[in-house]
Amino acid sequence: MSLISYIENLRDKPVHVRKHYAFWTSFGVTAVIFLFWLSTATSLGTKAQSQVAKVASSVGTPAQSLLASVGSFAGDIKELIFGAKKITYSTVEVSPGNR
Repeated sequence: MSLISYIENLRDKPVHVRKHYAFWTSFGVTAVIFLFWLSTATSLGTKAQSQVAKVASSVGTPAQSLLASVGSFAGDIKELIFGAKKITYSTVEVSPGNR
């Protein structure tokens, strides 16, 4: 039986039976999605916790982090206003071109 014929047979059934099928089908799809989500959350949980612990141990105090971010923000604003660092060349070399 194909899916199209199954849906056609379901259309002939009473409304309460169609609602019953719709509820259990949506419940099943939601349960499958939840199980996939739960399996990935538990498998990534231990890795994520160890990575967070490693990053947290390498970061200094909150005050140091705040000062570092303010300093980099100030540098970005300075570069935005005054432009990027420009390269100047002290010598110019001219070579003949082919025409």
